Amino acid sequence: MKQNTLLIIDSSENNADLYYRTRFFVPDPVIFIEHEGKRILVLSDLELDRGNKEANVEKVVSLSEYRKKLPSRKRMLSGMTDIVDLVFKELRIKRAVVPGRFPIRYADELRKLGYKISYKKEEPFFEERIKKAPEEIRFIRDSLRKTEKAMDIAIKMIASSEVRGDRLYLNGRALTSETIKGEINAELSRLGCVASHTIVACGIHSSMPHHTGEGPLFASQPIVIDIFPRSQESGYFGDMTRTVVKGEPSKELEKMYQTVLKGQRLGISLIKHGAKVKEVHGAIVDFFRKSGFKTGTINGKQQGFIHSTGHGLGLEIHEPPRVGSTEGVLEEGNVVTVEPGLYYERLGGIRIEDVVVVKKGGYINLTKYPKRFRI
Repeated sequence: MKQNTLLIIDSSENNADLYYRTRFFVPDPVIFIEHEGKRILVLSDLELDRGNKEANVEKVVSLSEYRKKLPSRKRMLSGMTDIVDLVFKELRIKRAVVPGRFPIRYADELRKLGYKISYKKEEPFFEERIKKAPEEIRFIRDSLRKTEKAMDIAIKMIASSEVRGDRLYLNGRALTSETIKGEINAELSRLGCVASHTIVACGIHSSMPHHTGEGPLFASQPIVIDIFPRSQESGYFGDMTRTVVKGEPSKELEKMYQTVLKGQRLGISLIKHGAKVKEVHGAIVDFFRKSGFKTGTINGKQQGFIHSTGHGLGLEIHEPPRVGSTEGVLEEGNVVTVEPGLYYERLGGIRIEDVVVVKKGGYINLTKYPKRFRI
């Protein structure tokens, strides 16, 4: 059976599929062609030598050398598709499959040149990314260890703080979300990771799952800390959430934390090869409901368990498989988060997140950091 020719025009810093196939970080758009089982990378002179040494492809070719083959009037104005056209003609390629995120501009230009361009709807572009190889699991585990070091700094700052009135103070100064995020991100940078949109959300901000948090931290209110850095060396993400409180939480808040913790344990216990994702998610939904925590529209806002149980993790922070109310089955080698949460404007939010590897008979929890509410 003849294989499809595959085409990507993008930067591997932004395109996980391109990096997966080439193992070559490059910040600017490049041309990648996979034809008859051979991978070809077209690089500028700036990246050519490095690409020859580092890229996991069969052939690296020079963009400038191909530009010289164009008519002189087109050389200065040539774009990526002019170069693709030259390579395709050399290889006698008439059609190609591109990712769903492929720029429509490039697709239209290639179609005008007579090529049949189709796209793959499903993500990722390379399906084998969904099942992680042992080396990939090692990369994710390494990113998680670094995530845990940053989490430890954050939690120790909160634990070391003192309560004055309704606020937290550290070394005589009001402790803020911004202060802790700065320390988290600085530690991750020292460890060779890039952090983006780190969450340290307290009180009402914690009731909004993706609110990054701002301003002073308050005593006796939940503080959601969600850290998801990317390793600059491997490209793989870590992801972990813990929720803590400094001071005396209400009995209702304590019950909510214990319910989320039990719900997470329930979800993790159901992870295994062949498990239906909607059954894993549904079990936690039912447990929360039976525990007295409703989900739905409350005072005009969606409150309760208002997101999915988890998502795939790897070269992207959110990738298949999704663990939620959709169809789908977990397979050995999947790496997924398990992160149930409850969110109420009146009380705040609670979320606890670990990363697990799906195995035939169950799972391996890659996350080792303890779970404590009161600190």
